[in-house]
Order: sequence, then C-alpha cells, then structure tokens
Amino acid sequence: MIGNHGWGLPGTCSAVAKRSCAPWVACIIARALVVAPEAQALSAAIRRYSAGFKTVVEVTYVGSQSRHLGERRNINQVNDTQRFIDLNPFGPNCAINVNAACTRNPFSTTNINGPHITGVLGDNFLRLYKGYGDINVTTWSGNSNYNALQVQVNRRYTRGFQFGVAYTYSKTLDYANDDSSDVNNGRPYKSFNYGPADFDQKHIFTVNYIYDLPALSRHWNNRAAKLLFDNWQLSGTTSFASGKPKTFGSGTGLNWTYSGGTYTISTGQKYLPTGADCAPGFALDPGSTTTCRWTGISDFTGGDATTRPVLLCDPNIKVGTADATGLAFGFNPACFGKPSAAGSIGNLSRNFVRQPSIFNNDVAIFKNIRLGEKREIQLRWEVYNIFNHTNFSDVNGSMTFAPDAVVSALPSSGTCPAGTVLAYNAIGANPARCASNTLGQVSQTNLAFGTPRAARSPRVMQGSIRINF
Repeated sequence: MIGNHGWGLPGTCSAVAKRSCAPWVACIIARALVVAPEAQALSAAIRRYSAGFKTVVEVTYVGSQSRHLGERRNINQVNDTQRFIDLNPFGPNCAINVNAACTRNPFSTTNINGPHITGVLGDNFLRLYKGYGDINVTTWSGNSNYNALQVQVNRRYTRGFQFGVAYTYSKTLDYANDDSSDVNNGRPYKSFNYGPADFDQKHIFTVNYIYDLPALSRHWNNRAAKLLFDNWQLSGTTSFASGKPKTFGSGTGLNWTYSGGTYTISTGQKYLPTGADCAPGFALDPGSTTTCRWTGISDFTGGDATTRPVLLCDPNIKVGTADATGLAFGFNPACFGKPSAAGSIGNLSRNFVRQPSIFNNDVAIFKNIRLGEKREIQLRWEVYNIFNHTNFSDVNGSMTFAPDAVVSALPSSGTCPAGTVLAYNAIGANPARCASNTLGQVSQTNLAFGTPRAARSPRVMQGSIRINF
C-alpha cells in the first residue's frame, strides 16, 4: 500500500490504506520527498591506427557515479534482543494478565538459547509500531559507481581476414540492486550493504574473427574444384567472463540457518564420559527424562536483522576439493563458519562470493554459391560451445549450521557403527546407545553446499540454407 505522509505512524498509511489494512498487515511506504536520481559519466580514450596491419587499437577509461538511488528499509522490524524474555524487565515468569508489558508467551514453553531464554509473544507484539507488520520505507539515499578499463583491437576486413578483440576490467559497487531491494536496517550500513553489484563481472574477454579459406581452384583449376572447394568462410567467437556474485536470498540464493537438535535416551541412562543425563551442550527438556535438547545459540541477536556467517578464508580461492560424487565445488565451503557468541552479527559481506566463470567457443563455416550477379545461396553449419565445455550457471548456496545430535541404539551385533563409540549403557530392556566423538559440536551440515546445481547449454549444432537476392 502506498502512502505519502513520510515517516510518522499511523499516518504513513493513507486514509484508504488505513481503512483497508487489517492488523499485522505489512505496508510499503514511499517517501513524499522523492529526490531525482542523478548520474555523472566520464570517459577518456587513446586510439592508434596501424596502416600496415589495418588495425585500430583503442584503450579507454570509463567511469560513472550515481547518486540518490532508491533503497528500502524496514522501520518496523523486531529489534535486537526483543525475542529474549530474560531481558524483559518483568522477568521470564511474568503473567500478561498482571502486566501488559510482559513479553512472555503463556501458551508456549521456554527454551535455552545460550545465555538467553526464548519463548516470547508473537513478533507483532514486539514491534515499535504495534498493529502493523513490516513497514518498508523507500528512501533515495543509495549510490553506486562504475570504473572500467576497456581495450579494443580491431582489424578491418583485408585480404580475406578480419578480427576483433575486446577486454574489459571493471568493478561496479552499490548498496542495493534497485529501489525494491532491502538494505539491512540496524546493522553497519556500509559494511553490511556496500559491495559489488549483482551484475558485476571483473573480467570480460571476447575474440571474434572471419576468415576466407583459401580457394583450392588455384591449384586445381577446374569446374568441380571451384564448385566444391571455393568460397568457404570460417567465423567464430571465443569469450571468457568471470562469475557474477552469488546474491543473498532464500531458495537458490546464498542463505543460512542456525538450528538446534535433540536426541532421545531411556529414563535413567547416563552419558558415559561425564555421568550426566545428556552430553555437554544438551539438557533434558523441562519435565522430561528422555529428551536431550541442545542448549547452544540458534538466535544470536533476538531480532529480525540477520546474523551472517563468519568468513574463515576466501571462498573464491578454490582448493581442488570435490563432494562425495566427485563434482568439484564452485567455491570453498570450508570458509564459512557459525558465529561463536551471543550478539555476534557475522562478517560475510554482500556479494562477496562469486559464481563460476564462463568460457565458450562458437564456430561457423559457410559455403557461398553465386547464382549470377544478384543471387547467392549460402550453406551454413554452426556449432555453439564447440568443445562442449561445461559452464555452470549456479551453485548450491544453502548453509545449515547445526550440532551433531545423532545418538542411535546399539545394533544387535553388539558393535557400534564405524565412526561412533558407546555413549550410554543399556538399562533393563532399553538398549545401549552409540554416538560419535563430535556429539554436540556445530558444523555446516548441507553436504551439497558449494556444489554446482545448474549448467548452461551443452554443444549445439545447426545447419541452414540461406538465399540472398
């Protein structure tokens, strides 16, 4: 819904919007004071022509600066710590029928989340403007810049041969892709939002050529040789482009979740290394004697603003490793870690991770048959991606950080499976249980993360007949 009353609420929704907005419905607000975007462009070129080679060489700097670009902010998000009931001044056991400011949800259980306790009311009770959901305000505060070195070498069609070479070394930086893209509100503005544009490609190299194959009739001067072996032409393009950024987003985008875990024991069983009911990092659910639940952190900040993973190394520097099927990783999945402490917000920058690069070769061969002075038949055979090089178009970007919570009953063989040890002795008819030595340790559990998930077209060939008149 579009209003024009600026930032104040509830006036940010127009009168029509307010009448039609049910409670908890998100509103999208456009600011009244729209500043027209502006851009400045600069270019400088040096050109040199070589008469002997019929070739033109041009080197160009191209730059641009854009200001007052649109970007969205959610001004009614759940702020940090709001989902932690232990930080509520009325305490974790407050009763909402006694004090309306209590955030404890009386209809749900509480859970340990590292040093904090979760179990609050629904998000819409915690927002600054209660009665509304997300309120996305479009502001004209973004900017972007583009800087590039462009090199071109072009040879005119001379003596049956021409070619062109183009290379661009560039970088495009911005805060948001367009005026419908969200920037992280409540996080460091520049470090969390400023980075390569979604379409940024550092290197782009292209070669194109046309070559008239030598006429064999110069050696075999007869009618058949002229018909079969003269007037053949070869053309093609070779291109390389470095990968675009792997953008944040659910589904196929770069995304992450921090989850917990549980495992089941029998009443009275004790974890052998410590003698406690549960392994370190786990505790029995309130009122339960059989369910061990992880007590580590799955919500680091207690609010809507995201906590990003921690970069441990540069994931774009591949290490030559592959998944269990032998498929090489598109980037290094070992470079991503989970934040370690409550309140951490991570340090993964926007658009830092890159998709695979593209390398492609297309070739075509033509046979021109003249029919008099005004008509010509052209036989064409074209091959796209002639070397059938695999160009991956996307990489699995879903990270799941979770503790090892696998505890299984001892098999009838009496031996724990490979990689596990005896963790609980049997009690009566209840079986002993096995677990690995990493029980409770957090790791990234999606084994497909970092592997290619889609590819561009393989080799394609086509033939055609063209008539020119």
